[in-house]
Amino acid sequence: MKTILLTGFFGEGNLGDESILKAICNNLPNNITPVITSGSKQDFGISIRRRGIFSWPSYLKAAYNSPITLFAGGILQDWSWEGVTFFAYRIIAAAKMGSTPVLFGAGLGPLRSAKAKKLVKKALSFVKIAYVRDKTSYDLYKSLLPNADVKLGTDWTWHFPIEKQNNTSSNSLAVNLREWKDNSLLNNAIEEINKFEGIKTGLAARKGDIKLLESIPNRVEILCPNTFVDFSQKCKKSSYGIAMRYHAALAMLRAGLPVKLVCYDDKVKDLAESAGMTLDKNSISLDFKAPPCDFFNKNEKLYEEMEKSFLDVIKQKYDII
Repeated sequence: MKTILLTGFFGEGNLGDESILKAICNNLPNNITPVITSGSKQDFGISIRRRGIFSWPSYLKAAYNSPITLFAGGILQDWSWEGVTFFAYRIIAAAKMGSTPVLFGAGLGPLRSAKAKKLVKKALSFVKIAYVRDKTSYDLYKSLLPNADVKLGTDWTWHFPIEKQNNTSSNSLAVNLREWKDNSLLNNAIEEINKFEGIKTGLAARKGDIKLLESIPNRVEILCPNTFVDFSQKCKKSSYGIAMRYHAALAMLRAGLPVKLVCYDDKVKDLAESAGMTLDKNSISLDFKAPPCDFFNKNEKLYEEMEKSFLDVIKQKYDII
């Protein structure tokens, strides 16, 4: 059996990471089985334990048997030390087991400590092919390894076609919030939501979002879409959006909504800037703004290039003619 080892934050109930996983698997030939580091059993491929010391035997075995180990989504972040070590040690371990570590659609950072940067630099030195999903990740990668052949890609969810909404006259707001350690940012976001006088609908991208969304006054309902496409479709029922999570923000933008983004970290700031937004002193978009055509054209082209490179690597490593 031919396998590919997929390493990420999968099986943890996060809509963004599950959508990334689905997009990757949609690109795999039928004769290649994904082995997935997952917090819960997936309904496709082979799921292996994601965390803890007991995850290592199955991970090393999968790396040994897989020509490629792919890393995608948000990785190598020092919001916690485990956010660095989980991915860094697995990149190194995969290479030592004879598997080729590759990054496609990966978001790196933040990395604030010298210790984290040192470990990540060592891990990235084993990576053979890298497509990162945003400019902030590209700049961080280059700062650690100036001579690395890293390329700017985009997020895997551009694999899914999304039609932009037709203009709606309804005065309604789609809202996504997430738990975050900076209460002042959350309070500022809720203040922005409270300024809106129309109908408000909560959209949860993870179970933990629901509690925050329940606190929104004059809220009609809370929806829990199962997929990125479903999330984007539900956004279209609103005329405006406010989002905090990266993939919630991206789904609203791809639906064509005028949005305000609450930029809790660099990846959301990068997304806001790429959509032509200006941020206030609280890292929230100044105005509701729909993305320009260039936002779609650029990312569709970047995805096409990244997907082609991924398929070329698959053909090469698995001897597919």
